[in-house]
Formats: sequence, structure tokens, C-alpha cells
Amino acid sequence: MESCQKIVSSPSFPVVLCIFLSASGHVGIVKAIGLYLEDIKSDLEISSMDIGMALGLLNAFFFIPSPIMAALYRRNSLRRPLAICGSCLQTIGVTLFSTATNSIQMAIYLSLTGIGISALMVSCIVALHRVAKEKYNLCFSIGSSGYGAGMVLFPLLAGFLRAPFGWRGGLLIISALIAHVIPCAVGIQIESTKMITEVNDVQTVQRLSTEGLDEEKGETSISHSFEENIRLGALHRITNRLRQTDFYKDPIFNVIFAVQFAFDMVYCGWHSFLVPHVVQRGVSVRNTIIITFSAASGNTFSRLGVGVLTNHLFKPIDVYIFAVILNIGALLVDVFVANFYVMLVTSCFSAMSIGARAVVTTLIVRDRASPGQFDVAFSVGRCISGVGMFLGGYIGGLVADRFSSFNATFTMLPIIDAVVLILILIMRCNPKKINRDVNTSKSI
Repeated sequence: MESCQKIVSSPSFPVVLCIFLSASGHVGIVKAIGLYLEDIKSDLEISSMDIGMALGLLNAFFFIPSPIMAALYRRNSLRRPLAICGSCLQTIGVTLFSTATNSIQMAIYLSLTGIGISALMVSCIVALHRVAKEKYNLCFSIGSSGYGAGMVLFPLLAGFLRAPFGWRGGLLIISALIAHVIPCAVGIQIESTKMITEVNDVQTVQRLSTEGLDEEKGETSISHSFEENIRLGALHRITNRLRQTDFYKDPIFNVIFAVQFAFDMVYCGWHSFLVPHVVQRGVSVRNTIIITFSAASGNTFSRLGVGVLTNHLFKPIDVYIFAVILNIGALLVDVFVANFYVMLVTSCFSAMSIGARAVVTTLIVRDRASPGQFDVAFSVGRCISGVGMFLGGYIGGLVADRFSSFNATFTMLPIIDAVVLILILIMRCNPKKINRDVNTSKSI
């Protein structure tokens, strides 16, 4: 209880709340569109592949612009405007989607929504990294539990609005609810006064040191620096910078990006086609909502549980391995056993696995990356994840159209997850050498 009170009163709480609301809106959009899938297909005369591609673009633009968003975030004057603009775009995109008349407009509007979510989430997650510090795992888990809330609340609301308002009116009302994230984004203070003061102090010391050296060395130092810059050349300087990054010093670190790519194919494919998969098997809308509630419960529980488990008990990578194995088993049972009660359990287990890995992936990057390079590694990983999200939605819809069954899509997902398991085991067998060297030097 005391831990919860500390979190609520801490500077990180407004950021956590903003992450929670944005996350619930993100997954809520996907689930609502899944529930309206048949209505949208008949109204716009499009295929499952078109909708899968549009949902893939939503998730792709949620991830791909992350390096740009992280670069903009480094400018103090752009931090709050970036978060506010992101919250507005998230709402505007869904509003425009409700007016779409063809697949191209649908794809553009969902891409706009993805860009907005990307701007808001990158701003909040990087800010949380600096503000929460040692409580980051727990705070990030609480914020990301919004995905679980969105998985159950938005399909329930979409089903209630379907009869009186249709899919267009339902999405318009849902966009109004998502707009509640805008005042939250306006109210948070992303900049940390203490952090900025410390940075300014360091910069002042560096400037004074530089001036002192210039006074001692005079013109000889200036001319030497000028000649050295010319000799090295731009390409050589870039090469030296790359050699100082974790991507070069820790080659196994790059495997995590392959893991993210494959995992996000599973993530997008499962979230985008869970509801159509259940409905196609003849499950009623009421029971479909019950299944989404079961999945939402598993998603929320796993995201919160990850924050507790990785705080003191287990390493994030060990939790990830267990989650992959759990999802492969759940998906295989779901494919071969078409029963409502079985799907109720398997959807919960899959949601637990996917939700936990969505959190743990960031924690693995944070643990393995150097402290000063977290934002770079985080944004690069999200960019790669965006490509995986797009392919997951596109290929999932393509396979469903090809075999005229969403069960074929769910047969594809455990195969991809088997590749994820192999890659994450490679990382587990090759721990970070820098940490091992530091521990050795301390013991000596």
C-alpha cells in the first residue's frame, strides 16, 4: 500500500497515467475495428487483407518514427508540444477513420493515428526512464497495463454502440473517449528541473575547462585541432562513433532487434485477428466479448506481474523465455481445439504472454544497453518493430484470405514464435560481457 502511495505522489505518476490512457486507446482501436470487421468490409467493399494492411500500418507508424521522436525529444523546448501533438493526432486519426470511404483513406487515417501514439508514447517512456530511475520496471508495467483495460472496455463499448449507431457512429464515439488523453498530455510536466540543472552544471564545467585549455595552449592548440579534423574526415569520425555504441561493442545486443521484429509480427497478427477468428468460429458477440475480457485480464495481470517479478526475483530475459513457450502451447491448442471454453483459456494465456513480452522487451533493452544510449537503442528497436507490425498485419490478412480462414493465420503465429524462442535463447546463452567484466574486476 505504501508503494502505491509513493507512486501516486511521485513525479512519475502523471507520465504513467498518460501511458495508461494512450495504451488503452491504442489496443481499443484495434479491437473495436476487429469487432466491426464484417460491417466495414461490406460497407467499403474491401477484403480482410486491406483491413490487415491498414492495422499493420497503424502499428508500423506507432514504431517506425520512434528515432525521429526520440531526436525531437532531446530538445527541451519540443518535449511538451511533442506529447500534446501526439495525443491530438491519436484522436483525430480515429475520428477521420469513421468517415473513410475506401481502403486508401482507411490506411492513411490509421497511419496518422499511429504517428500520434508514437509521439506521445516515446515522449512519456523516455521521460519515465529519467524520472522513475530504479522504479522504472514497476512504473512502466503499471502504465502499460492500459493495454489490458483497453482490450475489454473498448470491445464492450463497440458491441453496445454497434446496433444504434453502426460502425461509423461507434468509432466516432470511441474517438471522443480516446480524446481524454489530451488534457492528461497537456497537464504532465515532462521536463525535469533537477535534471536540466545538472546538465547545465556539467556543461558549464566543460565550457570553463575548455576555455582554460585554450588559454594555455593558444593558437597551437586551435591549429592542431583544425588539422586533426581535416585529416580524420567525416567518414572516419562516424566510424569511430559507431565503434563506441553497443551495436558494435556487444554484437549479441543486435539479436534483440531480430527478436522484436519477429515478436511484433505475432503481436500484430494476434491482436488484429483475435476477434475475427473467434467470430468466424460461430461464437456469439456476447461470448466474444467474454473472451476479450479473459484476454484483457491475462494481459493486465502479466504486465503488472512483470514489474514485480523483474524488480527483485527474476531476470527479464528468463521471464521472456517462459512467456514464449507459454504462447506457443496456447496457440497450438487454440488451432486444434475449436471450443469456446478452451478459447477462453488459450486467449488468456496468449494475452499473458504477449502482454508480458511487450513490457519485458523494453526492460531487456534497458538492462543490456549502456545508460546513456537507452533512448537510441529503444528508438531503433521500435523502428524495427514497426516493420514487423506491418508485416504481421499484412501477412496475417493475406493468409486469412488465401485459405478463407483466420485459423490459418493462427497456425502461422506459433511458427514465428518458434523463431523468437531460438533467438532469445541465443541471447540468454551470451550474457553481456561488460557486466561480467565489471563483476570480475570488483571481486579482484
